Amino acid sequence: MKAEKIALSLFALLLVSCGAPSEAPGEPEQDSEPVLEISLSIGEEMGDSCYVFGDIRDACITENGTILVLDGTTSRITAYGPDGEFLYRGCGGGEGPGEFIRPYCLTSMSDGRVLVSDPGLTRITFLNPDLSVDTVISGFIPWSPERTAPSLNGSFTGSYRIFDRENSRYGRLLALWSDSPVQDRDYYSHTVDFNRERLRESTEESQIVFTSDFQGNVYYLPYSYTDFTVHVLDHEGNPLYTIEEERIPRERPAEEIEEEREEVRQQLLDEGAPPEMRWNPSEYRPMVPFIGMGVDGEGRLWIRDGREEYPLFDVYQEAEHLFTAAMADPPPDADELRVKVTPGGILAWNPNPEDYPRLYVLSLRE
Repeated sequence: MKAEKIALSLFALLLVSCGAPSEAPGEPEQDSEPVLEISLSIGEEMGDSCYVFGDIRDACITENGTILVLDGTTSRITAYGPDGEFLYRGCGGGEGPGEFIRPYCLTSMSDGRVLVSDPGLTRITFLNPDLSVDTVISGFIPWSPERTAPSLNGSFTGSYRIFDRENSRYGRLLALWSDSPVQDRDYYSHTVDFNRERLRESTEESQIVFTSDFQGNVYYLPYSYTDFTVHVLDHEGNPLYTIEEERIPRERPAEEIEEEREEVRQQLLDEGAPPEMRWNPSEYRPMVPFIGMGVDGEGRLWIRDGREEYPLFDVYQEAEHLFTAAMADPPPDADELRVKVTPGGILAWNPNPEDYPRLYVLSLRE
């Protein structure tokens, strides 16, 4: 895990503070199971500016197959055809309609619109397929959701941090929104005591991994290094079923732990955090990473195995495990890939590439 994991949360934490291992990780073996292949790559180091990205913040595929890429450096969104050809570009930096300060997620909705959440402006912008502005929802408190997923009839699920400053507690809310900054209903809420000397524990103990589908079903599991229990709710929040498995925790290499410790320590110093704030990395890999669940076009739930170094997914139809899918011929930076499974397709990118940003479109070979 890199220091960018807490980049968005440090300011929030400062506000609160003021008031048995298995075999070594590696590329998973591939037997007769389906595999994920790179079918398309978009991005160039230099040349045509239509294909050069500063920072891929998020991406999605719309209902008509258009690929949208959100560039965190320019706050622009670029559209490509299913073949990777440039189509058009829209939005940008600023505070006006269709402009963003800190856009954080890009989601293709069930009604054909595209959602962009900007916690920096505490608002959600719904775009039409041509990237013109459809609707803006402002006034989220304390800010708009940092992660979102599509739900029923143009609504969406989302998660953001919640605070109890009087009692110095920090947590997460998972809820449903439609056309107002006030959530329609809460699905999950959990807070923990905030401790400056246990910064990682204070941020992670309330974290959740989640997604939802066009039928309104919600899938979530608490972020954990030891427990794998997925809760599935209907649109109204009623329990449908759970997916629970016993999985063996996997230790992280010592050099990876020390690298994380140093990166976060330096980030805390650079951002002026109090000296007593300490980040103690976990000795284990998470059961599922933060961006680790998604529902595909066939209604199957994909859950990434966070214990593996390279992308590896368990795929379910309701509570039944269907298959496991790994990447065939993974690129050199596969251990850092963020993989996003959506009804429109599967996308992947490295948030911090060593060379230059590029977006991969993945296909399942069965």
